[in-house]
Amino acid sequence: MSTNTEINQTTSNPSIKLVTVHGTGAGDVTSSGDKWWQLGSVFMGKLQQGLELEPDQVDIVPFQWEDGPNSEEKRRAAGCSLAKLLLSYDAAQQDYYLVGHSHGGSVIYNALLKSVADNTPFERLKLWCTVGTPFLDYRPNTFLFQRLRSLGLTICTTGIVLFILGLWIAAIGFFGDQLDETVLDMGYAMMLYGLINYGALWLYEHRKKSWFTLKQKRQTEEQYGERWCGLWHKEDEAISALSNIRQINAPIVPNNFLAPIVSSLQFVAVIFVGLYFAIDIAFHDSKEILGIAHFFLEDMEEEGFGVGFFTWMMLVMILAFCIPIIWIFTKILSFLAGIVGRPLSSLLNNIVWTSIKQRAWGDDLLKEDVYAVGSHPPLFKHQCDFLSENIAAPLRKHSEKNAIKTLHKVRVVLGMSEQAGGSPDIRCELSESLNWQELIHTSYFDVPEFIDLLTSSLRDSGLSNKNPNKD
Repeated sequence: MSTNTEINQTTSNPSIKLVTVHGTGAGDVTSSGDKWWQLGSVFMGKLQQGLELEPDQVDIVPFQWEDGPNSEEKRRAAGCSLAKLLLSYDAAQQDYYLVGHSHGGSVIYNALLKSVADNTPFERLKLWCTVGTPFLDYRPNTFLFQRLRSLGLTICTTGIVLFILGLWIAAIGFFGDQLDETVLDMGYAMMLYGLINYGALWLYEHRKKSWFTLKQKRQTEEQYGERWCGLWHKEDEAISALSNIRQINAPIVPNNFLAPIVSSLQFVAVIFVGLYFAIDIAFHDSKEILGIAHFFLEDMEEEGFGVGFFTWMMLVMILAFCIPIIWIFTKILSFLAGIVGRPLSSLLNNIVWTSIKQRAWGDDLLKEDVYAVGSHPPLFKHQCDFLSENIAAPLRKHSEKNAIKTLHKVRVVLGMSEQAGGSPDIRCELSESLNWQELIHTSYFDVPEFIDLLTSSLRDSGLSNKNPNKD
């Protein structure tokens, strides 16, 4: 995990730091550019103008965590790096303010959790502001085997199996069956090994636990809750989507998904049965079968019937015999497919949706699962309401205006044809048509009303040249 923070070097070494943290996929190779968090951006110019910031008093520090990968593991690694940076400001007796957008706010929150876990509080932190941040509340997996990798899982599984087998042997001996003393001793030894095995693994995992505890989350609220400023639109797409996806379990694989397989199995079964009888007739009972056929053939010839009639009569007899057998066989297969299909489809749907949710959340932690998603940090008593309508309305209007422009571009892309210049790559064309201002989530820093609100929040906490917050 590499992070890149570039700090404006000034001769007066400013006593105030304003740290900006970008969100998922919004990183860049440099700290200067057009993105909101970069030096020289339109937003940064308006913010500096609103706060009347001078470079010799306030240092703007863009904090970069690669390109902002959608990964909880990377967010926590970035939080550790940010925590080190902020502690350096504490050591230098410099006040600092944090502004993070989207999962940039998650990076800030992880830095705060890290400070609590290490008992290294951020003494000079004045305000941490999150914009449109979906806070993921991770909790450790309930069972030990869910938190182990390959070798540990193998050892744990072996211990559990041996314990169960040993318990079974001991139970047989306890309820009256005469067992050899050696067998009983082996059973007790297996139970003891299983208990020691599981206990040792549990103690090892408990000492090496990588997750933040509920106690640490409560302490984070106690230490930093009053310094949190949460800004988000009630229609923010990221917060809503990542929160609502927890409740989605719509069936992707239907209960009767095995039904088409029944027809295939039926067809295959008939072929194999036919081949079996053909081989059996050819190599085992050919004389007897052909003798019976010859007898019927001679008898029918005497009655004036030809070979063709005999062939058709045999075909009718075979169909009369096979159709009921095939029908019964099909019913049995359909019944079994229904019994197996329901739990199997439920299992497959659960696997598919779990994978989709993990990709959406960036959930790549082995030992933890997402417990909840919300607009507030987990267990926070301090509450920040969503944006008022006088701020929310301009954001919504800005998003809708850009969505209309994009819709026109999409219509043009979808209407492309070979006569219009060749077969286009629709996915690439649609991607290039988006400017991400179609979403409220990515439009906050383009709306003057929101910039004024953020400016006011920073000023109220002391970030202003007119009212610098000094010791």
